[in-house]
Amino acid sequence: MAQVVEGESRPASAWQVATPLGAVAGGPGRRAWGPGLVLAAGFVVFVALVGVLAPVLAPHDPIKQDLGNAIAGPSAQHLLGTDDFGRDVLSRLIWGARPALLGVLVAITTASVIGLPWGLVAGYAGGAVDLVLMRLADALLVLPGLVIAIAITTALGASLTNAMLAVGIVFSPVVARVLRSGVLTVRDREYVVVTRMYGLRPRHRMLQHVLPNAVGPAVIQLTLLTGISLLAQAALGFLGIGVQPPAPSWGDSLASGYKFIIVDPAATAAPAVVIVLTVLAIYRLGDALRDRLEIPA
Repeated sequence: MAQVVEGESRPASAWQVATPLGAVAGGPGRRAWGPGLVLAAGFVVFVALVGVLAPVLAPHDPIKQDLGNAIAGPSAQHLLGTDDFGRDVLSRLIWGARPALLGVLVAITTASVIGLPWGLVAGYAGGAVDLVLMRLADALLVLPGLVIAIAITTALGASLTNAMLAVGIVFSPVVARVLRSGVLTVRDREYVVVTRMYGLRPRHRMLQHVLPNAVGPAVIQLTLLTGISLLAQAALGFLGIGVQPPAPSWGDSLASGYKFIIVDPAATAAPAVVIVLTVLAIYRLGDALRDRLEIPA
């Protein structure tokens, strides 16, 4: 797409190309902030604030044990009861928001740092480069993601950072494929071809003209992967591979409560509900972002 201004043709800006016409000034592309979206955004902000303010909000020390009060049901002192070591379930949930947010940040950053250049180079270069990079992506996508994450975490050592680095590596070929598809639809458009006439270097064309106009679907994919990474972190924590005890995490709280689900169902239900609600809220925000960019589902 090129603009003609006073007889001169010049490439359209990234904003002009990537922003749907209907999404400007109240057009049909703009979606109203309905109750569901407001609740989702509010819940995500609430979880973030809980993680930041955990030292202030937690009523008890999350790692302090009280074996004489183990597996106690909800009470005035322990609103969600205690786990098998007598630790306050509510306090561990509050503190568990911190590693949850940090882990998601590590995973999505890793997936972006690896996947975005991967897909950009594959889509723009084409030919043998595209073939090799995409076959590598296919090879990684064929393997079970959780198994790869466990293998990488085992090799690097069990910790939150290593576990979420592994998750990010597993997600990177997904991001690469999505961005590559966007690049293929953009690289031969008129406004990119015009940049060649100006003698711009390929690196400049990729970063300044192709990437901003092709990255929309990849951003949506990263939003969806945010929710999946939270589930992956909980799964790895449940298996004892992520955050190491006695440090609190939602996955560890789920594993601790699961062993006594018949005796004290609240200890299992509480972390499960928090995980599910957080993931659903993130997905709702991802849907809203997709509607805002008018990207088909």
